[in-house]
Amino acid sequence: MFSIRLVRGMAVSLATIGMMVPQARLLAETPAATSKGPVGKAAQANHVPDLQLTAAGMMSGRVCDHSGKVIEGAKVVLKQGNKEIAQTVTNSEGSYSFKNVKGGVYQVTSGNTEGVFRVWSEKSAPPSAKASALLVMGENGARGQFGAVDPTLVLLTGGVIAAVVLSAIAVSEINSLNEKIDKIPHSP
Repeated sequence: MFSIRLVRGMAVSLATIGMMVPQARLLAETPAATSKGPVGKAAQANHVPDLQLTAAGMMSGRVCDHSGKVIEGAKVVLKQGNKEIAQTVTNSEGSYSFKNVKGGVYQVTSGNTEGVFRVWSEKSAPPSAKASALLVMGENGARGQFGAVDPTLVLLTGGVIAAVVLSAIAVSEINSLNEKIDKIPHSP
Protein backbone atom coordinates (compact mmCIF):
# COMPACT_ATOMS: atom_id res chain seq x y z
CA MET A 1 0.00 0.00 0.00
CA PHE A 2 2.85 2.33 0.89
CA SER A 3 4.62 1.76 -2.44
CA ILE A 4 1.45 2.49 -4.46
CA ARG A 5 0.99 5.79 -2.66
CA LEU A 6 4.67 6.63 -3.14
CA VAL A 7 4.48 5.90 -6.87
CA ARG A 8 1.27 7.92 -7.17
CA GLY A 9 2.86 10.82 -5.27
CA MET A 10 5.97 10.71 -7.48
CA ALA A 11 3.80 10.70 -10.63
CA VAL A 12 1.86 13.73 -9.40
CA SER A 13 5.13 15.48 -8.50
CA LEU A 14 6.67 14.83 -11.91
CA ALA A 15 3.50 15.99 -13.67
CA THR A 16 3.53 19.18 -11.61
CA ILE A 17 7.18 19.81 -12.38
CA GLY A 18 6.53 19.19 -16.07
CA MET A 19 3.82 21.84 -16.10
CA MET A 20 5.89 24.38 -14.19
CA VAL A 21 9.16 24.07 -16.11
CA PRO A 22 8.88 25.70 -19.54
CA GLN A 23 9.34 23.34 -22.44
CA ALA A 24 11.75 25.75 -24.18
CA ARG A 25 13.15 23.19 -26.56
CA LEU A 26 9.72 22.11 -27.73
CA LEU A 27 8.59 25.72 -28.14
CA ALA A 28 11.71 26.71 -30.03
CA GLU A 29 11.56 23.89 -32.56
CA THR A 30 8.85 23.69 -35.17
CA PRO A 31 8.37 20.70 -37.43
CA ALA A 32 9.80 21.04 -40.90
CA ALA A 33 7.31 21.78 -43.62
CA THR A 34 6.41 18.65 -45.50
CA SER A 35 4.73 20.16 -48.52
CA LYS A 36 6.15 22.47 -51.14
CA GLY A 37 4.79 25.95 -50.55
CA PRO A 38 5.51 29.41 -51.88
CA VAL A 39 7.62 30.61 -48.96
CA GLY A 40 10.70 29.23 -47.13
CA LYS A 41 10.94 30.64 -43.60
CA ALA A 42 14.29 31.00 -41.83
CA ALA A 43 13.14 30.10 -38.32
CA GLN A 44 15.03 27.00 -37.35
CA ALA A 45 18.69 27.21 -36.47
CA ASN A 46 19.31 23.56 -37.36
CA HIS A 47 17.56 23.64 -40.74
CA VAL A 48 18.69 25.62 -43.78
CA PRO A 49 15.75 26.14 -46.18
CA ASP A 50 16.26 25.49 -49.89
CA LEU A 51 15.33 28.29 -52.32
CA GLN A 52 14.91 28.05 -56.08
CA LEU A 53 16.13 30.89 -58.27
CA THR A 54 14.13 32.00 -61.29
CA ALA A 55 15.43 31.22 -64.78
CA ALA A 56 17.01 34.71 -64.84
CA GLY A 57 18.90 34.04 -61.58
CA MET A 58 16.62 36.18 -59.39
CA MET A 59 16.21 35.49 -55.67
CA SER A 60 13.13 37.00 -54.06
CA GLY A 61 11.50 37.16 -50.67
CA ARG A 62 9.41 39.13 -48.24
CA VAL A 63 9.99 40.87 -44.89
CA CYS A 64 7.25 41.01 -42.26
CA ASP A 65 6.89 41.43 -38.51
CA HIS A 66 5.90 38.69 -36.06
CA SER A 67 2.19 39.33 -36.68
CA GLY A 68 2.56 38.87 -40.46
CA LYS A 69 2.29 42.56 -41.35
CA VAL A 70 4.63 43.36 -44.26
CA ILE A 71 7.36 45.92 -43.69
CA GLU A 72 7.87 48.55 -46.35
CA GLY A 73 11.25 50.26 -46.76
CA ALA A 74 13.28 47.70 -44.82
CA LYS A 75 16.93 47.43 -45.88
CA VAL A 76 17.77 43.87 -46.94
CA VAL A 77 21.38 42.71 -47.35
CA LEU A 78 22.55 39.57 -49.18
CA LYS A 79 25.83 38.09 -47.90
CA GLN A 80 27.88 35.05 -48.70
CA GLY A 81 30.22 34.33 -45.81
CA ASN A 82 31.56 37.71 -44.66
CA LYS A 83 31.23 39.27 -48.12
CA GLU A 84 28.30 41.54 -48.89
CA ILE A 85 26.93 40.62 -52.32
CA ALA A 86 24.06 43.11 -52.70
CA GLN A 87 21.51 45.18 -50.82
CA THR A 88 18.05 46.45 -51.58
CA VAL A 89 14.94 47.91 -49.92
CA THR A 90 11.52 46.27 -49.61
CA ASN A 91 8.62 47.66 -51.64
CA SER A 92 5.09 48.50 -50.40
CA GLU A 93 4.25 44.79 -50.30
CA GLY A 94 7.33 43.98 -48.19
CA SER A 95 8.94 42.17 -51.13
CA TYR A 96 12.58 42.28 -52.17
CA SER A 97 14.66 40.65 -54.89
CA PHE A 98 18.28 40.22 -55.90
CA LYS A 99 19.34 39.78 -59.53
CA ASN A 100 22.15 37.62 -60.96
CA VAL A 101 22.44 35.35 -57.90
CA LYS A 102 24.27 32.06 -58.33
CA GLY A 103 23.69 28.84 -56.40
CA GLY A 104 25.21 28.57 -52.91
CA VAL A 105 24.56 29.33 -49.26
CA TYR A 106 23.60 32.93 -48.50
CA GLN A 107 22.70 34.99 -45.45
CA VAL A 108 19.85 37.45 -45.90
CA THR A 109 19.67 40.12 -43.20
CA SER A 110 17.25 42.89 -42.42
CA GLY A 111 17.72 44.86 -39.23
CA ASN A 112 18.76 42.41 -36.51
CA THR A 113 17.11 39.44 -38.27
CA GLU A 114 19.15 37.01 -40.33
CA GLY A 115 18.12 34.02 -42.40
CA VAL A 116 20.44 31.45 -43.93
CA PHE A 117 19.29 29.91 -47.20
CA ARG A 118 20.67 27.32 -49.60
CA VAL A 119 20.02 28.71 -53.08
CA TRP A 120 19.67 26.47 -56.15
CA SER A 121 19.39 27.18 -59.85
CA GLU A 122 15.99 26.50 -61.39
CA LYS A 123 17.10 23.20 -62.98
CA SER A 124 19.03 21.74 -60.02
CA ALA A 125 16.68 22.69 -57.15
CA PRO A 126 15.32 19.84 -55.01
CA PRO A 127 11.54 19.32 -54.95
CA SER A 128 11.35 20.80 -51.44
CA ALA A 129 12.86 24.14 -52.58
CA LYS A 130 10.68 27.19 -52.02
CA ALA A 131 10.12 30.01 -54.47
CA SER A 132 10.88 32.85 -52.04
CA ALA A 133 12.44 33.58 -48.65
CA LEU A 134 10.58 34.98 -45.65
CA LEU A 135 12.30 37.08 -42.99
CA VAL A 136 10.29 37.69 -39.82
CA MET A 137 11.66 40.83 -38.17
CA GLY A 138 12.70 40.37 -34.57
CA GLU A 139 12.39 36.58 -34.71
CA ASN A 140 16.08 36.06 -33.94
CA GLY A 141 15.87 38.22 -30.82
CA ALA A 142 12.30 37.79 -29.63
CA ARG A 143 12.16 34.02 -30.07
CA GLY A 144 15.82 33.35 -29.29
CA GLN A 145 15.70 34.16 -25.59
CA PHE A 146 15.46 30.56 -24.41
CA GLY A 147 19.25 30.36 -24.10
CA ALA A 148 19.53 33.46 -21.90
CA VAL A 149 18.50 32.39 -18.41
CA ASP A 150 18.04 34.86 -15.59
CA PRO A 151 19.71 33.60 -12.36
CA THR A 152 16.62 34.62 -10.39
CA LEU A 153 14.49 32.38 -12.58
CA VAL A 154 16.87 29.47 -12.02
CA LEU A 155 16.72 29.93 -8.23
CA LEU A 156 12.95 30.30 -8.28
CA THR A 157 12.53 27.20 -10.43
CA GLY A 158 14.88 25.21 -8.17
CA GLY A 159 12.95 26.35 -5.10
CA VAL A 160 9.62 25.35 -6.61
CA ILE A 161 10.93 21.94 -7.65
CA ALA A 162 12.39 21.38 -4.17
CA ALA A 163 9.06 22.38 -2.58
CA VAL A 164 7.14 19.94 -4.78
CA VAL A 165 9.52 17.08 -4.04
CA LEU A 166 9.49 17.79 -0.29
CA SER A 167 5.68 17.99 -0.36
CA ALA A 168 5.49 14.59 -2.04
CA ILE A 169 7.82 13.10 0.57
CA ALA A 170 5.84 14.71 3.41
CA VAL A 171 2.53 13.38 2.05
CA SER A 172 4.07 9.93 1.75
CA GLU A 173 5.31 10.04 5.34
CA ILE A 174 1.93 11.24 6.62
CA ASN A 175 0.21 8.41 4.79
CA SER A 176 2.66 5.93 6.29
CA LEU A 177 2.05 7.27 9.81
CA ASN A 178 -1.73 7.14 9.28
CA GLU A 179 -1.44 3.48 8.31
CA LYS A 180 0.56 2.74 11.46
CA ILE A 181 -1.97 4.57 13.64
CA ASP A 182 -4.84 2.65 12.04
CA LYS A 183 -3.13 -0.63 12.96
CA ILE A 184 -2.86 0.26 16.68
CA PRO A 185 -5.63 -1.46 18.63
CA HIS A 186 -8.01 0.99 20.29
CA SER A 187 -8.84 0.52 23.99
CA PRO A 188 -12.56 0.51 25.00
